[in-house]
Amino acid sequence: MTSLMPAPHMGALASAHSPGFHLAMLAVFLSPMNHFRLDAVYITASDVAVVVALVVMLWQGALPRRPFGGATGLWIAGFLMLGTGLMLGSIAHAAGVELGKVMAQYAFSLLLVPLVVAGRSLDETVALARVLVLSIVVVMLFGMWMIHFVPDPPLRFVSYNNRMRSLVERENECAALGAVAVVFLLGLWQAGFARLWELLVALPILAYGIMLTGSNTGLMCAALGVGMIMVFAPSGRLTLFVLVVAGSILALGFAFPALVPDVFRSRVLEGIAAADPALSGTFADRMLLIQEAFRLADDRLLIGMGAEQFRNISVFDAPVHNTYLLLLNEGGLLSLCGLVALMLAGLPAPLSHLPFRRYRGIAATTLTILLIFALMLNTFPHFYARFWNVPLILALSLSCALPQARAPRPSRSAVHA
Repeated sequence: MTSLMPAPHMGALASAHSPGFHLAMLAVFLSPMNHFRLDAVYITASDVAVVVALVVMLWQGALPRRPFGGATGLWIAGFLMLGTGLMLGSIAHAAGVELGKVMAQYAFSLLLVPLVVAGRSLDETVALARVLVLSIVVVMLFGMWMIHFVPDPPLRFVSYNNRMRSLVERENECAALGAVAVVFLLGLWQAGFARLWELLVALPILAYGIMLTGSNTGLMCAALGVGMIMVFAPSGRLTLFVLVVAGSILALGFAFPALVPDVFRSRVLEGIAAADPALSGTFADRMLLIQEAFRLADDRLLIGMGAEQFRNISVFDAPVHNTYLLLLNEGGLLSLCGLVALMLAGLPAPLSHLPFRRYRGIAATTLTILLIFALMLNTFPHFYARFWNVPLILALSLSCALPQARAPRPSRSAVHA
């Protein structure tokens, strides 16, 4: 396989060993570990690494001017639209304090984190992606240890019904991160940046971790991610590998039922077998909040109710776990359009590289994670948490770091044929 990795030069080698790059690796590694944060203010250990990296990179003059290439302007426009909608709603409903808290988080996630993670060379971006996969594997192993070897594990790591939360401290998000790691790993392998033994070691850990979360959403994201990688970046060896792994998992499950976690059997398999979403835990409760959000949105299309105000108005005293509806209610159509613009900013780079076989694996990885992110927005409220934005920004960065793809010019004889 032809490698996409450019030949190293002195500048690249110096950058790869710079303190700013090492701090970026630390920030990426810590990003899924949501447990390491302050209680009073949402500041994580990853945030500290990002801030220090920003200072070092600023001192070195290494901050990227356009972290997402030509789509940087659309990304910034999306952030401004999202923030302006929330600002108008918050001013109209005297929610200035809440606006400051929410916008500080969004500004950090959507403006500052890309300056550290994005805009790097392909070799550095691939290294950061591999660090992220390693981190998620560590998160899964920690959760398994908590469930299987620690009596009465803390609720922040394992829920009362024995669903794994691990260091993410959230079941569905932990499962979604597992799915994201699977996509990164398969995409990097397809592009020649990961070895077979790495897949054989990491994939069973990620698959079992997703099962321990008992998350229908995580299973759906993992299945969708593998399917999209196979569709967008077709490869005989990838198809064979996926079929062998899927067949092995099914065979082991049937031969040794004890290997299938009870929480996965009761929350996922039974619901699938009965074709009844009501068996999937909190589905009914979430639907009540979604129905309420649709009713409330009718009067808030232009001016929303303001940041963090949905929970104060809701009869259920909780925010709707659907980012699209939450932003529509709190920031109006302007904020919702801003969210759409942010996601559209991730399309130009992978779509421009998708027709080229040597770039297809990376482009497919970006598109797949972007779709998983769009689907996951249907399951949680505001999306400024770094455990989710860092993987998204890194996925977009992979395609932006690819060399400029150029189609071969037709020959003179072909033009005049």
